Amino acid sequence: MSWRGGHCKEQYLIHDRCAGSSRVERQTLDKLEAAFEAVEKDLSGRVAALAVKSTSGMLSQEETAEYEQIVRLNDLLSLLKLQAEEYWAPRIAS
Repeated sequence: MSWRGGHCKEQYLIHDRCAGSSRVERQTLDKLEAAFEAVEKDLSGRVAALAVKSTSGMLSQEETAEYEQIVRLNDLLSLLKLQAEEYWAPRIAS
């Protein structure tokens, strides 16, 4: 196979694009994971405080609403993370 025929060149370019795409996909997953970790870290202290108050029955109505929103946010982020992993995993593996 020669480069002059164009066939090998096209295969090389396609392979190169796919390899580059895998790197971009891996970087995207890494950035997504870092964002999830940052949100978790930022909220962990507040969540712990609200959890203690919730367990002892001391949450105000505002704190109850805040705690419920954080739980919903956590559920949503977990779902997004799972969907992203399911979407990207086969593409990275190939």
